[in-house]
Amino acid sequence: MAAPTLTLRPVVPADRQALARVAYETAYFGESAARFFPSRPLFAALWVAPYLTPGGGGLGFVAEREGGEVVGYILGSVDPRRYSLALAGQVPGLLGRLVTGRLPGAWPSLRYLLRSTLYGVPHPPADLYPAHLHLNLLASARGLGAGGALLDAYLSELRARRVPGVQLSTTRRNVAALHLYERRGFRVWAARRTPLWTPWTGQAEEQVTMALDLTRGRA
Repeated sequence: MAAPTLTLRPVVPADRQALARVAYETAYFGESAARFFPSRPLFAALWVAPYLTPGGGGLGFVAEREGGEVVGYILGSVDPRRYSLALAGQVPGLLGRLVTGRLPGAWPSLRYLLRSTLYGVPHPPADLYPAHLHLNLLASARGLGAGGALLDAYLSELRARRVPGVQLSTTRRNVAALHLYERRGFRVWAARRTPLWTPWTGQAEEQVTMALDLTRGRA
């Protein structure tokens, strides 16, 4: 049977629900985030919505099957200050929904948020590497070249905008992604074993921060 054909296109605001679905279904080492983050709406508000907020510096591409089903994406921002403002802009509405009980699963999800604050990892300087990215693929879209195509599209757009550098964070468990980033020139900027994931994996994980200098070879 022939492999399904995937096409790429830029992200648009109407993709929000589809992006949230893919994000949630792949956030736990390629599997559903439900294990560590029960609140789907809170997850979408924190990890998808800021990139679609006007003025947030968001940039992204989706991979979709014939018929328009989104099966993967790459999302990021080219400006850390604008991204932070877009993220902060979610907070008042989320707090209102939280205290009025309109944010299902939020309270148990706070455990991860608190731990991520406690066990953060170092990042490259934002003036040299202002862009960042998240790359997520449903299991059915893996092995088809979509990850490389999405990353290439994103990096090409960053270079066109003359962004000096880009950074990302992942774990050693994500072997395929690490190889993909290394093939595109990313290098490990910092690596640290962290207990962030211990309640869910039963062990410390090695968090890896990678960076790519986009100024090399630029005239």
